[in-house]
Amino acid sequence: MAWRSWMMVLLSLVLLLSAGLSIPPTRTEAKGQPVVSPTPQIYKVKKGSIPLSADVEVKTVNVVDEATVKSVRHSLEKGDGKGQLSVILGRLDGQMKKALQSIGVTPRDLPAEGYVVAIGKDADGQSKIIAAGKDDRGTFYAVQTLRQIVRQGKESLPVLEIQDWPTMQLRGAIEGFYGKPWSHQDRLRQLDFYGSHKMNTYVYAPKDDPYHREKWREPYPEEKLEELEQLVDRAERNHVEFNFAISPGVSICYSDENELEALMDKAQAMWEIGVRSYSILLDDIDPSLRCAKDKERFGEDPNPAAAAQAYLLNRFNDEFIQTHPGAERLVTVPTDYWQEGETPYRKRFAELVDPDVIVYWTGIGVVAPTITDEDAEKTHQIFQHDLLIWDNYPVNDYERNRLFLGPLVGRDKHLTDHGVLGLTANPMNEAEASKIPLFTVAEYVWNPEAYDPQDSWERSLRQFGGKAMQPLKTFAENSYSSPINDKESPTLQPLIEAYWQGVEKGDFTREEDELIEELNRIEHAPDQLRHRLDNQKFLQETKPYLNKLELYGEAGKLAVQLVRFTEEGDMEQAWKTRLLLEEKMKEAKSIPQEVAADVMAPFLERAMERFDRSLGLRVEKP
Repeated sequence: MAWRSWMMVLLSLVLLLSAGLSIPPTRTEAKGQPVVSPTPQIYKVKKGSIPLSADVEVKTVNVVDEATVKSVRHSLEKGDGKGQLSVILGRLDGQMKKALQSIGVTPRDLPAEGYVVAIGKDADGQSKIIAAGKDDRGTFYAVQTLRQIVRQGKESLPVLEIQDWPTMQLRGAIEGFYGKPWSHQDRLRQLDFYGSHKMNTYVYAPKDDPYHREKWREPYPEEKLEELEQLVDRAERNHVEFNFAISPGVSICYSDENELEALMDKAQAMWEIGVRSYSILLDDIDPSLRCAKDKERFGEDPNPAAAAQAYLLNRFNDEFIQTHPGAERLVTVPTDYWQEGETPYRKRFAELVDPDVIVYWTGIGVVAPTITDEDAEKTHQIFQHDLLIWDNYPVNDYERNRLFLGPLVGRDKHLTDHGVLGLTANPMNEAEASKIPLFTVAEYVWNPEAYDPQDSWERSLRQFGGKAMQPLKTFAENSYSSPINDKESPTLQPLIEAYWQGVEKGDFTREEDELIEELNRIEHAPDQLRHRLDNQKFLQETKPYLNKLELYGEAGKLAVQLVRFTEEGDMEQAWKTRLLLEEKMKEAKSIPQEVAADVMAPFLERAMERFDRSLGLRVEKP
């Protein structure tokens, strides 16, 4: 496995240095300082640069793979600068430390998954690129950072030093939503995305996979098992831990030996395809004991449900996790996963469950608007177990006609000081669209202290959209709000407010022009995305939303015309415009998906009401 990990690290280096990066430069990059995502803990850009030389020497530490080394060397030889360029890749051991010191970099004592990327010249004037990791995953992350620095079309690289490590131990996503699960190809693309954004955890827990929940006792069909093995393989290549979750709580008899055996058989089948991380999920179930055995065994306990669940978790932990060297710590979701404060169930659960079991928590509420340090501390004291946050953002299974494309907000910066090991985000059913907010999740979990939601969101759009970044931003701004953020249409909404203020004053030409300019962007953004965004899956997922936004742009301009005609007293033109607007609104309303929620529809209705009142018509709202 270690050899294979090194192969993937080197292959990543081949790809990044031969293809470069297709992301348009950010504001900082435009000044010659590459932006790295997630934001590194220590990042120093120094004076000077080194050329991408035609004479390249590639060295590896703790790796012996001559064919791959030749490929790396070949990819670097595209440069035509003078002098020799030395590239050193490997674990951060004594040899690598000396190499770093030769270009003036003193490496810190890095934690797990930490890395150093340094570019500079030694005392002899030799140019060097050094990518060194604390471990295999850290070295892989060093390559991901280097990929962002090597920009396509550049003949030189800045002299710099990056020393970086993650704040949270567990970082990633949990496919835990209801409704149609992701496709196999969706998941493969997600795992690639996680690896490139330094997320190390993927929890497989689709609620509508029957073999995960209702048919948890039954083995996966061979075809499905092969797909799962491919996912495990892809996760490994991206240094992502594939966590297999199972939800037996809907029907299990906790004390039945046959049930435990079925659970362990299922886990063993996963072990044989490479799974090393497991979760037993007990959320969204009726905690009442069903079978006579459980009632007899746990019925007299202060909290029978907690006692029965703890019995199952401890047995599985003792008899499976502890007997399989290399297995990661068991993760569970208790039935009381979202409540505030202590409950009788939580108290007993904390007392009985093995202390090394990690407990999932969503924050206060199923979809928590905020997760604070104080909330985490109180919850950690209640459960007395390490916490893993199951963040129900940007999941939209409970509101299927919305997209939540805004950044992650409302999470405090020091949760790891209060019993939190990490965070996994529950994405939307729309896998590609989920990548926009997941980018911001990746940045938050890596370095919460440096996380800036708006800046991160714009960089996400830049990476995802490429040349179509501007129309993508217009589209995403109008699917910005969510249960954790009530801000919607951050460009459009203030323009509408200013416009109505101008109308009431009788002087609104400037506000009208600015609003029409934005409505033009809204109208044309969908078509620009269809022609410029190289992501057909995203366009397929968002098709009705794009169609509705386009209609809203057209309707919005009609509404502005209607108001202008009304204020000027041209009732004939106003009436004609009102009829056109009404038809456009009906067309938009026929699409159930929502964009510019609670922003665009009220604006259109207000324009019509203003005209109707000017004629003395009675306006009644339903």
